[in-house]
Amino acid sequence: MTFKKILFPTDFSANADRALEHAVHLADPADAELIVQHVVSDYFERHSHWATLFDIHELQKRMDGYVVSRVLPAFAKNPAVRVRQVISKGKPAEEISALAEKELVDVVVMGSAKGVVTNDVIRRTLRPVFATSMKGGSHPLEVKRILVATDFSEHSKKVVRYAFDLKKAFNATLYLLYVVETPRALEFGVRQGAFFQTIEKMRKWANDQLVNLTPDEYVNDATVIRIVDEGGASDRIADVAGELGADLTIVGTHGYEGLRRHFLGGTTDDLLTKIDSPLLAVKL
Repeated sequence: MTFKKILFPTDFSANADRALEHAVHLADPADAELIVQHVVSDYFERHSHWATLFDIHELQKRMDGYVVSRVLPAFAKNPAVRVRQVISKGKPAEEISALAEKELVDVVVMGSAKGVVTNDVIRRTLRPVFATSMKGGSHPLEVKRILVATDFSEHSKKVVRYAFDLKKAFNATLYLLYVVETPRALEFGVRQGAFFQTIEKMRKWANDQLVNLTPDEYVNDATVIRIVDEGGASDRIADVAGELGADLTIVGTHGYEGLRRHFLGGTTDDLLTKIDSPLLAVKL
């Protein structure tokens, strides 16, 4: 598992700069290419009377300045990384997704402001999307703790395999998480002492499933830890990531359905507003 080709969309904001720091740590040190993309909105097509005030050459100068002042210094310790610039025109999510597919990038690394563009990119592209959360969290560290959430669907096995590839690449501890969804009525009953045996049976079943998802060579590995929790999926994923101090949280997404199809109501937008660690969304 290596990230040899990384797409880094930027709007020159602080959130984008934070994502750039993560891109530095994710790039293959021996052979990597970073595509720096900036998307020019189609604003001037809708308001053509302002078009004369817009100079594409000035934007190119800004992009050049950004690469020289921010991007290249960030990769100073890794001069082998090749940097390429792309200026696109149109709607950000559409242009980012289109370039990701055209270039067949290994991962899209981007900052998330309110999560709107980020979530749209996650829904559109088939490429993995590494998004820094709105909270920002700590400075990028080595990826030593990876949390992957699964729902046991056939498709989610792909995400778990991907997580194990990353575990091997970064020599990280991997936490497998399954959240037993508990409706509010059931949560109230649990707090009152009811359904105890039912919840325990659900937790045992879920733990057995996590064992079945674990490749044979990792079944008895102390660096593979299985966790079963209950509650609202997005809340518990965010809470567990915080409690573990996860460096990376991985989830699967089903196109425009996001996580709603399996993590009942828990969306990537929810997670991006709740977790401190970066979120890696993998299309199922």
